[in-house]
This record gives sequence, C-alpha cells and structure tokens, in this order.
Amino acid sequence: MQDEHKKSKRTWRRALVVLLAPVLLFLLLHMVFPLQVDVVYAPVIYDRNGVVLHTYMTPDQQWRIKTRPDDVTARLKQTILFKEDRYFYYHFGVNPAAMVRAAFNNIRKGRRTSGASTISMQVARMLDRKPRTYFNKVKEMFRAVQLELQFSKDEILQLYLNLVPYGSNIQGVKAASLLYFEKSPDQLSLAEITALSIIPNRPNSLVPGRSNALIVQERNKWLQRIRTAALFSDELINDALEEPLTAFRRPAPAIAPQFCCRLRRMFPSVDEIHTTLDAVVQMKAEEITRSYCDHLKLQGIHNAAVLISDTRTRQVIAYIGSPDFHDTAHHGQVDGVRGLRSPGSALKPLLYGLAFDLGHLTPATILADVPLNIKGYAPENYDLGYRGAVTAGDALRQSLNIPAVKMLNVVGVPLFSGRLAEAGFSSIKKNRKQLGLSMILGGCEVRLDEMTAMYAAFANQGYYLPLQFVLPESLPSSRKDGSRYGDPDTAGIPLLTPGASYMLTGILRELHRPDLPHLHRQAAGIPRIAWKTGTSYGRRDAWSIGYNRHYTIGVWAGNFNGMGAATLNGAETATPLLFLLFNALDRNAVQEWEPAPGNVSFRMVCPKTGSPPAAECEDLIADCYIPGVSPASLCVHSREVWISAAGDFSYCTSCLPQTGYRTRMYPNIAPDLAGWLESSHADYEKIPPHNPECSRILDGHAPVITSLQNGMTYLLPDPAAKLLLTCNVANDVHEVFWYANDRFVGKGRAGETLSLLPDTHEIKISCTDDKGRNTDIHIKVKK
Repeated sequence: MQDEHKKSKRTWRRALVVLLAPVLLFLLLHMVFPLQVDVVYAPVIYDRNGVVLHTYMTPDQQWRIKTRPDDVTARLKQTILFKEDRYFYYHFGVNPAAMVRAAFNNIRKGRRTSGASTISMQVARMLDRKPRTYFNKVKEMFRAVQLELQFSKDEILQLYLNLVPYGSNIQGVKAASLLYFEKSPDQLSLAEITALSIIPNRPNSLVPGRSNALIVQERNKWLQRIRTAALFSDELINDALEEPLTAFRRPAPAIAPQFCCRLRRMFPSVDEIHTTLDAVVQMKAEEITRSYCDHLKLQGIHNAAVLISDTRTRQVIAYIGSPDFHDTAHHGQVDGVRGLRSPGSALKPLLYGLAFDLGHLTPATILADVPLNIKGYAPENYDLGYRGAVTAGDALRQSLNIPAVKMLNVVGVPLFSGRLAEAGFSSIKKNRKQLGLSMILGGCEVRLDEMTAMYAAFANQGYYLPLQFVLPESLPSSRKDGSRYGDPDTAGIPLLTPGASYMLTGILRELHRPDLPHLHRQAAGIPRIAWKTGTSYGRRDAWSIGYNRHYTIGVWAGNFNGMGAATLNGAETATPLLFLLFNALDRNAVQEWEPAPGNVSFRMVCPKTGSPPAAECEDLIADCYIPGVSPASLCVHSREVWISAAGDFSYCTSCLPQTGYRTRMYPNIAPDLAGWLESSHADYEKIPPHNPECSRILDGHAPVITSLQNGMTYLLPDPAAKLLLTCNVANDVHEVFWYANDRFVGKGRAGETLSLLPDTHEIKISCTDDKGRNTDIHIKVKK
C-alpha cells in the first residue's frame, strides 16, 4: 500500500514537472527574448472633422497609416474576425483545434490547403517578417502568446489592422481604404470591407485596379459564406453582391500641401496632427482661388495666397500657399502665406487706431494732405496728387500716404513698430532699429498670416491672439521652435482699445472709397465686411484683408519671383478674390457688427475741423470719440479779423483806429495747408495784408521752411548748383523775406520759390513774414 502511494506521488510530481516545464521555459525565454513592438506609422495630418488632409511615407517607404479605434466599425470588425479568426476572443494566441484541423486537411490532401494562424500569430509574423519555415512557425506561436500577455485582444486586433499587407508598399486597413477607395475605413460598404479582407491572403494576384473581376469573384464567395453564418441581413448581403468594384491605386491624400508641410516642420515627431482646417472649406477656397487666378495669368500675375480664419477663435480653416502647388514654372511649391513681402498701405489701420488711442485723432478730425518733407523724406500719394483738407476717416479709406506719414511721425516709429512686434511680426521685431517713416508705406516686410492675425484683432476689440493651426485638445506642450500656442479663450494682447477698434471698423466697412473694385464682375455682390487694401512699390504685391464677426480673410496676389505687373493693385487684383471668398462662405449670414463699447461715445463736431463746435460752427456732423482721450478743444476753424472799411488791409490791437473799421470772420488755415493752397492757385479766402503803418510783431504761426531741413547736410553736384527756398505761412501772410547768415537774399509772395547760391560750408537760413514772425534753421553744404 505504501509502495502504491509513493508511486502515485512520483507520478503526480512527473506530471507537474511536465506541466510546469513548458511554462517555466516560456517564462525564461520571455525574459531572455522580450517582445519588441515598435511600429513606425506614416505621419498623417487631419482636418478638424477627422478627414485626412495629407499623409507621408514612413522612413522604410511604406504607406502604413495608423488605424484608430474610431475608424473600425462593428461591420468591419465582424467581417475581419469571421474571415481570419472566428475564435479570436477565446484562445490564448494559438488555436490548438485549428492547428489539428489544418494538419489533418493538409495531410489528407497532400498539400497546404488551410492555415492555422490566428490573428495574434499573423501580427507576430508581421512584426518580424521571416521566411515561412517550421522553426519560424514555432517562433510565431511563442510571440503570439507574448502578445496575448502584453496586450488586450482589442489592441492586438488594432495591430493587425495596422500591419496587414495589401500589396506593393501599402500596409494596414486605413492605408488600403484611402489609397484604393479614397475613403476612411468607417465609410466602407460591406462589399468594400469584404474585398479588403481577402486581398492580404493573395496580395500579388488580387491587385485592385488590375484584377477587379477576380477580386469580385472571391469577394462574392465570402459574402455567401457570411450569409450562411447569418452574420448580416440578407438584404445587406444582396446589396453587397450587386455592388461593382471601383477600386484602383490612387495618389495619397494631399490637400493643403503648404499648410501640411508647415505643420510637419512644427511637429516633426508627431504621427497624427489634428488641425483646425476644414477640408470642405479648403477645397472650396482652392477652387475659387484657382479659377480666379487663371484670368490673372493673362496680366502677368501668376501667384496668390489665401488665409481664412475664424474671427473669434483665430483658428485657421483654410490655407492656400499658392493656387497650383504643381506649377513648377512659377514656383508653385512656395508658401505664399509665410513669404515676406512689402505690405504697401495695409498697415495703416493699426497706425490710425493708435492715433485714436493716444488722443491725436477721431474719425472726423481734419488732416492736411499737402506736400510734406520730414528730414529729407518727401512721400507722395499713390496718384501723385493732393486732396488738401480731408478727414482722418477719408484719409484711411482713400489710403492717402502723406497724412499717414505725418501721423506716424507724431505717434513715433518705436511705438508703432513695437506694437507690431507684439502682434507677432517677426521681421519687424528683428529689424526694428532699421525701420523709419517709410514703413507705413510698405518699407518693411510682413507675412500674410501675420497680417490676418492683426486684422482679426481689430474684429475682437483690439485684442491680439496668434492664429491657431491645431485643435486645442490636441495641442502639444510646445512647438519645434520652443514657442507655445495661446489659449483661444484668453483675452490676448491689447493692440488697441475696444474704442479705437470700433472706430476703425466703422471706417473700413464704408463702401464709398477708391479701393472698391469697380471693374470686376463681383463688385455687385459686395459682402458686408470691413477691409483694407495695400499695393507695394513697383506693383509687386497686392493685398486685401477683410473681416466680419465670422471670418477674417487675408489675400495676397503677385509673383513669387518679385516681378511687378502693370495692372497689379490691391483694389482690382486682390479685393475681387476677397469678395468671392466671403460670398462663398458667408453670403446669406445675418450680419451684425459689434455694438459700441463702453469707452466710446458720440458727439456733434464741426465738419471743417472735426473738433467740438464753437458758436459760429454750422452744419454739424456726428463723430465718435473716446471721452477723456480724444481731442476736446473747441473748433477754431475761423478767426475774427479787424479790417479797414474798404477791406484792403487788417488791423491788430496796436494799430486799431477808433473808427472806420469793421470785423469779419476769416478761415484759420494751418501754414502747410495755406502754402499748398497758395502754390496751387486755389481760390480761398485770404486775410488782407496788415496795416503797413504798424510795426508790431504779431502772434501766430511763424513761417515753416519746407525745402530745407534743420541740421541736414546737402551735397551739391557742382559749384554753380543752388538751394531752393520755399515755406508755408499762415493765412494772414502775403510776403516773406529770406536771409542767409543774416544777409538779405530776397523776398517773394507766400508760396513763391527763391534760390540761393551758397558761399560757405555752414549756413543759417532765416525766413521772416510780413507780420515780423521769424524762423531760423542751420544747414551744412558740401560741393
């Protein structure tokens, strides 16, 4: 009895050893040869709705696109499992019953007729592709069990769907779906799913586009088996049997190529980038831009760029770097959105907004559009003409250069360029010390994305936020360049106050302006937007940027090689495309502008100065202003003058007779405007000359020397060259007297030009008007 008990114990020990030995061996091998799952996927860029915009090959030149769980429908999952591994959720990586069945069938028929590879074993084989031998089969089984220990069943199935081969260099269900059917996997029909499920077994003979008839034949066999298994309804299977197969190898998705290249550079190590772009809007904008640019080619204009953003969130929803990416003859692969170009007049709104905030202007303030010379810099208007007295609003709407340069001189280049640097203008931030007054006319370089972000700030009460390219929930912590994205729900950087932004929008949404395109067929369909144009020197760049509460759109047109075109300008080249895009996106929307903010109020002002009215002001107009900031001095557009009974001369308090005089109101015109009126022989009311018997020096504006600048050095080409002497004077001046180093040079009427032959290196130039008011400047001369 004792012997039998010992024998039984030995038997149990041997059985336990037999059972534990493989387990221990497996665990030992598992530690020595750990499973390595390091799958490199093709980088994919998605739009905001999950549509694939662009995909790139892996380093090993494979189209291996990661299939996400939400790409896998229940129908796809059921079909794959039915076809490949019906007991997938019940085995531990190896299916012994399937192995026995396969061995029996292969021995009975003398050839390999069926396999026993589970999905786990297939994944193991795809992770380490080796020739099919018995040793490698055992190795696959070992790796399959490792997979089962390391991953869940759904994760293993996901690996299978990502790695399954579909011929050529296509791997994974998603890549096959996109490249053969131009769909994502969740959009596939049952017929398409079944076709994809059979191709991996014979990828060399079942090639979509080349052997579709054979694929349909094999597909239908499996559909009948699915019917027998009652996996889906008869109606669904009947529809699948009748469905034609239109699969063929298509190019990889390549929507918005410049945008996607930009995102790849920003996030080089990210496999999936979920962007803010809307593929539907992108393709619509591309079609409009391409069609519009076709007629520009006849004018020698071959390139354009468009950026469309959501005004509130600053999310970019369309991005067109060029109208034709494949136009190599005209550098179509250049990204025009990021290209540095001259902005022309497109920066002027920010300048006027700053002037509103600093209390220099309101929209109705009168400015002088007359010849200007600031330290030798003499800007001209686009049409080389002058308007005289204009409101600030009209000066901006008409994009007049001289008032803008004058206002930049008042505001200051450092403040203006500093505000642009805060708004993300990289080139201006880098070159701030080299910039001068010419920057307001395009003497600097900007990018379309920078300009669009700035105009979006005007639409958001003056608060700047950087444009958003990727969805907030998928933002990485930082970009390749180290900078972080802003939160679209934060207020942002205040470029302007809400009041100044409100004034700007009121000016820029007016339609009575010269930059409204009259010659284009779309001029009749003007969208309700605020916009501004710009044209660079030499007609190289045409800009038009507009906004409403829904969208902010920036348009640039020109040639990437820098060649100008005779017909290129912001109004007739870029604005029609801007209007086309707004009308396509927002034509029927109910448009409402932001209400006036709390720091803005309204008042009646005199139309001749834009100032609060005095008693004599008539025909008042409404103007908006910022209380406590905007100019508040009463209007002085006219002044009371004592004149003789005949009106041939005027009096001052020192020479006013007791009788024989009368009073009359005369225009109180600034010297620069009076000088222009005089030189242009304009008809205006001039104050009579002062009483010649009076010797008093009168108060008022002294002459302003305009032809020479104090402290400047002038290089004369030869010894006989002369200096020109011109000045602006007040309305009551009829004659001026010129002196060089206190020696009399000559006299002339107001607005008349005299000449001086310099005889010394350093010269003091003096100009005295007939009221005794004097101005001195000092210059140097080199010959």
